[in-house]
Amino acid sequence: MNTQSFTIAQAAAKLGVSTRTIRRYIKAGKLRADLVNGPFGEEYRIRELPEDLKKLEPIETSTALDKHDPFAGASQDAMAVLRDLQDKNLTLAAQLGAATERIRQLESQLKPKTITDGQPPKTPWWQKWYLGLRSLFSSKTKPAPQDEPPAFEGSSETVKPSA
Repeated sequence: MNTQSFTIAQAAAKLGVSTRTIRRYIKAGKLRADLVNGPFGEEYRIRELPEDLKKLEPIETSTALDKHDPFAGASQDAMAVLRDLQDKNLTLAAQLGAATERIRQLESQLKPKTITDGQPPKTPWWQKWYLGLRSLFSSKTKPAPQDEPPAFEGSSETVKPSA
């Protein structure tokens, strides 16, 4: 038996177990520890490390619900009904998977097709408006109208504004 005190990490390293195991032992009362003020707040100090601590059986973490078998007292008829329901469940799950895959296939076929009867979709008004504004502000000079020839610099001809 040692008489010096150990932190949880030191005790875990000395015994070859994890710090969580040491905390479980303290909580279960299998290991005695004192709560003292440390540099970063309260911490556990273990004064004695029993030699037989490694031989302690692991703490049982299962609950009563884990141990309870719901089918322990079931009759043969109940088990047959259960098996039948499980088979039906598997069959329905397979059908659902096949139907889901078929829906995906149909959706992928529908996406490329448009509902415009073969005609290209019309350009929305806001796209036309935006493109018109963009072309006005992006060019520094105003483009010449298409039906009149462009006027050259130094030319005596004047272009009449259209009303």
